[in-house]
Amino acid sequence: MKFTNTSIRLVSICSFALLAQACNAATMEKQAEAKPADAAKAESLSDENRLTLKKGQYLSIILPETKEDSDAARQKYYKSAFPLGAKFGLKRENVLLITDHIVSDYKPSGVLFFSYPDAASEAGLSSHADWPAIKAQRPNAWSELNVHSAELSQDLDLKFDPEKSYTLVVAWTNPKKTDDYQRYLKGIETSLNEVGGRFIYKMKNPKYESLSGTESPAQLTFVEWDTLDGFTKLRNSDGYKAAAPYFTSGVKKVEFYRMTTVPKK
Repeated sequence: MKFTNTSIRLVSICSFALLAQACNAATMEKQAEAKPADAAKAESLSDENRLTLKKGQYLSIILPETKEDSDAARQKYYKSAFPLGAKFGLKRENVLLITDHIVSDYKPSGVLFFSYPDAASEAGLSSHADWPAIKAQRPNAWSELNVHSAELSQDLDLKFDPEKSYTLVVAWTNPKKTDDYQRYLKGIETSLNEVGGRFIYKMKNPKYESLSGTESPAQLTFVEWDTLDGFTKLRNSDGYKAAAPYFTSGVKKVEFYRMTTVPKK
């Protein structure tokens, strides 16, 4: 896989600067869990590769496209945004590196996961008197910054495996065919599993923030793949071919990204 300098720089900044700013007030608690049979696999799926949240928590998924020569502007934003956010329980959870922009109008470098204790905490930050002025700094640091947020309806425990790949589809659905996209996803699931893929998280009807002011998407769908050619195999399957017309009729726009875990230094 190829990693651009811009991608590495963004992930480095977000992994360390954001973590330092956002999490100073929080204490990370290790979670007790039964050891899996494969000890080597357990080691590779350490806490830094996990996203573990409880039902009722509020999850924000951020796709940023960094402006060139904007390090100082980002640092200024971090220094004001994250200390305030930490007061409302904002916490950096994890990051995936985007390796391929398969379908996209812009070039985000990563997918960042942040959490709040609940929706009320996020609302408290959003309504804080200082927040509008802080948000107004974003265009100085990013060409685009899309934030998708939703309350979790069930517990979430994702284990991002460095040996696997991940894809994200952000879908804007056809308002005249509102059920067709779900028919498509249901129709491909058996074939998806057969070629070594699996749905791992779907965020539906997120609260959406965008510098460009674009319309809110209907769903974010994450898939884990055992192999890089999994999607090609899926497209050649009978199940995919049968369900594809529902995708055509049910979707008016998509963004499609391939991701991996951040390489260890």
